[in-house]
Amino acid sequence: MANPSAPNPYRSGPAPFPPNQYGPPSGGGRKGLLFAGIGIVVLALVATVAVILVNRDSEEPVAGPTTTSAAKPTTTTRTTQPTTGPTTPSPVIPGYQVISPTDIGAAWDVPQDWVLDESIKEFASTDETVPVSGLTTEGVNYCTDFVRTNMFLSATTNPDATASAREIGEKIARIGWTTGSAVTSTPGEPLTNTDGSLQGVFMETTGTFTAPDPRCADTFSVYTFAVSGGTTNSIVLTIAADTGVDRSIDPAFARRLLTTLRLI
Repeated sequence: MANPSAPNPYRSGPAPFPPNQYGPPSGGGRKGLLFAGIGIVVLALVATVAVILVNRDSEEPVAGPTTTSAAKPTTTTRTTQPTTGPTTPSPVIPGYQVISPTDIGAAWDVPQDWVLDESIKEFASTDETVPVSGLTTEGVNYCTDFVRTNMFLSATTNPDATASAREIGEKIARIGWTTGSAVTSTPGEPLTNTDGSLQGVFMETTGTFTAPDPRCADTFSVYTFAVSGGTTNSIVLTIAADTGVDRSIDPAFARRLLTTLRLI
């Protein structure tokens, strides 16, 4: 990441700390702000999801049929277990694991070998912070001190889905690839989730960076799916990925994963 003291141990692009370790602890004031920020983020996500649910339900026919469908660290605790359980919905993509962050009210699918770490609450640089929930990673240390793919849910205070998709995409690009070029975002494209219950905007933000090793990627993409929460917020499901290497995420697969987002 851009700042070696940033609290996030996972990143696409150069990692200032070895995998599975954290940077130096933040000062007391910064830690207090971080915890306060986490609380605000959780409330924003919960509130936004609730508004989307209300808006969706209000648009359904009263007697009509319902539709069914076939997301820095505060601790060093990690888990690699799928979140599927008695209260977790079935995966949209057969054989995938379901990510459903505690108390958020949203879920999405990721491949079984992706690793969940709910202790990670933000990606940060000196100047910018992006809140995260339900972070999963793939390809940790695929080349020294690199992570191939991160996926997580975030939120903005902007109800405009297009602006929110661009905001999160470009912030993550600047935070995650500090040796990169200027970033470029595609125009927003309408995108609907798998069961048709959520309509939002898809965007891809791309750039290049200086790779320290020929085995490492030197290009990246941040894929975002933003859904407006009404008048105050948007939720943004995000995939941050090194590209141009084996098993990297392309736009088609990104859309497939992002459209599994649903409210529960």
